Amino acid sequence: MRKRWMKALPVVLLTAMLGLAGCSGGGQQNAAGTDKKPEAAGSTAKTDINIWLWDKTDSRAKMYEEFTKLYPQYNIVMTAVESKDMAQKLQTALASGADLPDVAWLEQTYRGKLLSLNIWEDLSKAPYNLDKSQVLDYLVPLETTESGVYVGPEAPSVAGMAYKRALAKQYFGTEDRAELEKIFTDWDTFIQKGIEVKEKSNGKVFMFASLGDAYAFLKGQTNTPFIQGTTLNLKQGVGPLLDKLVQMKKAGIIDVLDTNSPAANASYTDDLHIFYPCANWSVEFTIKANDKNGVGRWGFMIPPGGPFPLGGTLQGVPQKAKNKVGGAEFVKWLFLTEKGSEVARDYKGNFSPFKPIYQKADFYSKKEEHFAGQDVQKAIAQDVFPKIKSVRLPSKYDQDIDDSVNVAMKTINASKDGNVAVDQLIKKMEDDLKSKQPDLKVQ
Repeated sequence: MRKRWMKALPVVLLTAMLGLAGCSGGGQQNAAGTDKKPEAAGSTAKTDINIWLWDKTDSRAKMYEEFTKLYPQYNIVMTAVESKDMAQKLQTALASGADLPDVAWLEQTYRGKLLSLNIWEDLSKAPYNLDKSQVLDYLVPLETTESGVYVGPEAPSVAGMAYKRALAKQYFGTEDRAELEKIFTDWDTFIQKGIEVKEKSNGKVFMFASLGDAYAFLKGQTNTPFIQGTTLNLKQGVGPLLDKLVQMKKAGIIDVLDTNSPAANASYTDDLHIFYPCANWSVEFTIKANDKNGVGRWGFMIPPGGPFPLGGTLQGVPQKAKNKVGGAEFVKWLFLTEKGSEVARDYKGNFSPFKPIYQKADFYSKKEEHFAGQDVQKAIAQDVFPKIKSVRLPSKYDQDIDDSVNVAMKTINASKDGNVAVDQLIKKMEDDLKSKQPDLKVQ
């Protein structure tokens, strides 16, 4: 599920921010999740662990060197594959008899399709024996196929809300996170406050830069399925979200910027747009990247409706991989050991799915200059993760549904004062999806 608003980011930044890889030592890890260096091999020959990924960067290579220092019998080989091409490349390799990777990345946008491929090892079973009880509870269903195969863990990606401090102070009387959270208790209040901002600014200042930003919050805060089996559930799943977007459009509180446009990136530096989705990776790869001179400009808060999952990439081991044991050992080390969690944090700013890490109060702590010294990492670890309870399960139709929702949002965006009927948008979506996927049915 990579969100459309994310496409507004520069490609290099997007690939970097979505590098949510992880690993952990199978058989090399004790109950406490510490690492034990393996016995030296009698031979100097190394075994390759081939990884298909889209973040083939120097920082990623240095990150993986930490694994090979502890496991010198392995050599990491990275092959760049764009997330949108992963399913096709895997299927082509299977059909042609070509080598499969030992580890493949399953990014959120295409996760449902990739999970539907019956090609994955169950890492919770022998000989890998990954302990799912040590994975954050809400993640496990997102990492499991419909048939019950546990494919693998991921660096969790969750979000709150970033805001521009000066604009918050000007229009709401405070830039303090706690005070703002008392004001913005729900989305109806958010809309009402947005109307006040519009009136005070003569229509120049907006709560969001795009409908895509608003949709990111709304979609992530609900778990109503968009599809059940092969039956579309758009009226119940998508309808309320589009209805809220239409309300925001009618209120005039969202700008008309295209979430794919450079203008959306440029809006981070202006004084015309107040709020943005802010995932754990957004600090480095969205806000700092797009507002390089914005020291002290930003704040972080829990949004109306609560925090929500946003993005994520799990790692799986194909059944026909050459080095399945090495691939699983790599995945388990980075994701389910303390050392792996440190490496992910320090090289990529990623959070870990490893439960015991969150018992360490200061494991995630970094005061951010762009956020006026606010400790965003600690806020995410202590105030966001505990409130992520349940999530919408992935489906192999997710990409088609996302595309159809984007068409509906463009219709809302182009409408005059939000004069559009949600039931008609849903009907158009249903017709579009049935034409693309003839096996789909409508309730």
